[in-house]
Amino acid sequence: MEHILNLSPSEDDILKICRKLQDYNSHFFEIKDEPNFIISEIDEYNELIGGIVCTIVGQWLEIDFLWVKDDQRGKGLGKKLLFEAEKIGMKNKCIKAFLTTMNFQAKPFYLKYGYKIVYIQKDYPLINEKYFMEKTLNET
Repeated sequence: MEHILNLSPSEDDILKICRKLQDYNSHFFEIKDEPNFIISEIDEYNELIGGIVCTIVGQWLEIDFLWVKDDQRGKGLGKKLLFEAEKIGMKNKCIKAFLTTMNFQAKPFYLKYGYKIVYIQKDYPLINEKYFMEKTLNET
């Protein structure tokens, strides 16, 4: 047996451990498939101006990342991406959506569209707050 400390792990090093944990968890977890999807918005120059990355976990839509380019904010692109992701979630039998956001990010945006704060992690990582938010998805 050898003990290895790696202070600069590669993405592959991290994925190896993640996969081992996922393999172990799969024996206990009631679902086996966690499909991911992304929705991207590009401009006329083929530049990425917004996107959302999601994972479907059972009846949950997990919003992993939502990003909109600075000069595109406030124009409805974030709402468009969020609502389209929620529709895909509902088509895949999701009844809830979950995400995290920081105090300097998009908490007001998510509150505006029906997300509720279920937990606040204070002093994260040092002085900020991380919000854990969820929403019940409804066909409307």
